[in-house]
Parts: sequence; C-alpha cells; structure tokens
Amino acid sequence: MQNDSYTRPLIFIVDDDEDDLYFIKTALLNTIPNSLVKCFIHGKQLIDALDEWTDDLPSFILMDLNMPFLDGKETLQQLNSRGVVSKIPVIIFSTSNNPREKSQCLQYGATAYHSKPSLVNVYDDIMQGLKKEFIDRVAVI
Repeated sequence: MQNDSYTRPLIFIVDDDEDDLYFIKTALLNTIPNSLVKCFIHGKQLIDALDEWTDDLPSFILMDLNMPFLDGKETLQQLNSRGVVSKIPVIIFSTSNNPREKSQCLQYGATAYHSKPSLVNVYDDIMQGLKKEFIDRVAVI
C-alpha cells in the first residue's frame, strides 16, 4: 500500500450524521476537486474497511467523535493498536469543544482536532487548511 496523494488524494470521512457528511464531503470536493472521498458511518465500518484495504492509503481520515458501535475515541484506540495512526493522519472533526476530549483524542493518536463550524461556509476554510497540511505538503516532499 502506498499513498499516491500527489495524483489523486484519497480521503476517508467517518461520521454518522448525514448533514455533516454532506457538508464535509462538499467542502472537500470544492477544495480538492480531484480527490476521491470514501464515507463511513461509524468507526467499526472504518476498521473493517481498513482491515481489508489493499489500495493506496488515504491521505487522511476525518472522523467524528460521537458515533454508534465504535465512537471516535474507541476507533482511535483501535487504529493506534493496529499502527494505522503512524501511517495515516487522523483528524477528529467534532461538535465538541471539550478540552478534555481533545486531549484524550490526541493522546490516543489523533493528528489534530477541529471543531465543526456552525456556519456552512467555514467548512471550506477548514478543508483548505487540511489540504495545505496533508495534501500540498506531501506533494512537495
């Protein structure tokens, strides 16, 4: 498995809220139009997919905290135990602004933690920052 983010970034989104998935995916495709976005509705679905994944690794994973089956923190712990967080940046994208949750997520291996905006137009700004950090930077190296 290799990350071929230079030619076509692959991005995984994990979120059980349909509206949030729509806003995130739309903002990603506005910001990184050539990207391939794969969506999962909970952490178990992501873990199962990664266990069977044979294609290029995603450029990054955007994941919500509050989900059924495996929440974000439980999913992070499983990804960490499988060594995934050392290969793929995992960004928590949650409605929670709780500093304790942010600290726990970073302790469990999250690369970054962003709060979901209350205004839809701010999603593009956040995705632009993620593009600069995890797509553009990799393409230059």
